Amino acid sequence: MPENQFISNSLENNLLISIRSDSILYSVTDENEQVLLHQEINMLPGKMADATVYGHFFNQPELNILSENVLILIENSHFQLIPDELFREENMRELFELEFGKMENSKIKYILLPKWGAHLVFGAPAAMIDFFEAKYPDAVIEHHISGLLKKKINKSDEAVFAYLRKDTVDVLVVKDNLLQLVNSFDVKTTEDCCYFVLNVYEQLQLNTESMTLVLMSENSVNEEFIDLLKKYIVTVKVK
Repeated sequence: MPENQFISNSLENNLLISIRSDSILYSVTDENEQVLLHQEINMLPGKMADATVYGHFFNQPELNILSENVLILIENSHFQLIPDELFREENMRELFELEFGKMENSKIKYILLPKWGAHLVFGAPAAMIDFFEAKYPDAVIEHHISGLLKKKINKSDEAVFAYLRKDTVDVLVVKDNLLQLVNSFDVKTTEDCCYFVLNVYEQLQLNTESMTLVLMSENSVNEEFIDLLKKYIVTVKVK
């Protein structure tokens, strides 16, 4: 596809930027949601805080897209879910650093989750946030957990949800129309992932015969992993 087609349609296009621990993925789609451009940028350790990296990749003409058509999705384990009645913006950094330690050169942001009566607080490299806020000032910035809670998980979905990403599993539990747990676990093997999921069932005294496990991932889920989980949990679904 000729490059000038990206440029001429850039004001009508949409841009999704997914920022992960070791890579950035971005996709440009047209008004009909057809993918025009998709690219993954592998990031070297420590480079997430280097603003020149973002300038190099995102100052391409085909990425000059209206910022109101841009969604930035940050994926990491540096997040807290705070009930609305306990949230205070002026104290959120202090509370956040009590759990994660001093986060120099990082920005702490929050997202409202009215459906769940909570605020999601998360941290990300300040240089990265500053670059994208300047480049796309009207863009929506989401955290992957807030994205799950807004779009993929409902209060009526009584289940354990396991979101699978590289070397990590995020476990969310919905029961009695309440969010009972949101936590991330570092994993290296499918056995590690199975252990943490089963541990959540045990700690929350959830019935493995009646409480459904829902697996979610941006990639296909390994069938052997599903079979392993089914040895312990009666109903395992992939969403």
